[in-house]
Amino acid sequence: MDMQTYRQRVTQPIQGANPVGERLLEDALLDFVEGQMMKVGSLSHTEVQWAEAEQSAFKLMEGTTKDLKLLTHLLQCLQHQASPERFTLSIFVLADFIKGYWDTCHPAPGPRGVLPRRKFYSQIIQRTEKSADKIDASMFDEDQKVQLAKALAELEEAATEHDLPTDGVNDIGAVVKRKLTNNERVVQATASASEGASATTSSSATAASAGKLEIDGSSDRAVKQTLLKVSEFVSELDGGGIALSLRLRRFAVWFSITSVPEAEANGETQLMPVSLDRISEYEEQLNRGADHALWRKVEQSLTVAPYWIDGHFLSYRIAVKLGNTEWADTIANETRAFIRRLPQVTELRFKGGAPFVNDETRRWLDEGETSSTGSAGTSDWDAKRKEAFTLADEGGLSVALAMLNDGLAESNEPRDQFYWRMLSADVMRRHQLSAMAEQQYQILLEQTTRTSLVDWEPSLIQRLENIAKAQ
Repeated sequence: MDMQTYRQRVTQPIQGANPVGERLLEDALLDFVEGQMMKVGSLSHTEVQWAEAEQSAFKLMEGTTKDLKLLTHLLQCLQHQASPERFTLSIFVLADFIKGYWDTCHPAPGPRGVLPRRKFYSQIIQRTEKSADKIDASMFDEDQKVQLAKALAELEEAATEHDLPTDGVNDIGAVVKRKLTNNERVVQATASASEGASATTSSSATAASAGKLEIDGSSDRAVKQTLLKVSEFVSELDGGGIALSLRLRRFAVWFSITSVPEAEANGETQLMPVSLDRISEYEEQLNRGADHALWRKVEQSLTVAPYWIDGHFLSYRIAVKLGNTEWADTIANETRAFIRRLPQVTELRFKGGAPFVNDETRRWLDEGETSSTGSAGTSDWDAKRKEAFTLADEGGLSVALAMLNDGLAESNEPRDQFYWRMLSADVMRRHQLSAMAEQQYQILLEQTTRTSLVDWEPSLIQRLENIAKAQ
């Protein structure tokens, strides 16, 4: 369907006495469209049936109702991964709708609907500006640039006629102009480079590859996408790249969140929860055995669900199962830092009542906070753990275990002996000796359940008894 036909069909009056048709409250097609749009930005984002949703919205707009909320869904479909033609079409359709039906459209026609309609308009303009920031300027030819400029001019004219703010329209135009100008510079620079190129070495090829990363700071979303790309690049590097990638990915997801979402008195927000089927699938795969493929799926899901705190605990558990406590600690530390910054998050719920943080995850978070306020001895053991990991990585597993064995032999307190044995298990798990490590952890766990404080640290008890006797 060409652009002109599309515009005519979607904006033609509804047949019958009322040109805007009826307001739909219960309709199967409407329910389908809204159901698909609710997936956008959630863990089910990849499951959105964009083409079907657009087709259904178009059919309703053409023959049943002129509804502003339905228009927002139709425009969202048109602007999803939009080509130059479809992005321009979305601008034209919005301008046509404002000209023909703004004062009479559902769901809020007439003078009483002025404020609701302005809110819808503001939402549409904001989404359109974000979509403009994502268009591929290299796909526009000269005719398409002219068409887009014409569409923006018509939208500004329609907004002015109906006393709607035009600042947002101008912002869209500015974004488009910046994208097109930057692309022209790239084309010119590429042409110049091609003319002057004589030879290419492997090192220059590597530099060119790295240079493809575009640092876009025009919006929080653009910064997030840039940071996520960097985190993917860093994860491929040696020397702690994965741990840094985990930290950077969480910064990308959370850096722009400065306050918690609006919520009802019971803590319920309008955010959709993570699919229970998806969570069950992840848990089942973890129970069958963790692998890097599962971990990548969970980490990817976390990038589109910033308040799925349970997912970070799940990722932590996968990292533990994979035998890398450094990765697990990174996930734990970054998650706890986010919760410390916005502690209200733990009290909020998704739409439908599911908590942002379930009881198990809350205990995990609390355990970390407790350990972080412990004695200096805990820091000493953390240092010993890092020392053992370094020895194992650089000198081999036998060197690290020899160091730990010497420490165990020299220790007198049951508490110290416990820690030396636990460090040995940590090192074995890190170096893929998971069966031996799991057996050692089980033995240590059973020991802790049978050990009293008197047996755990007798010197402490003796010190307390001496102090009491001296009083």
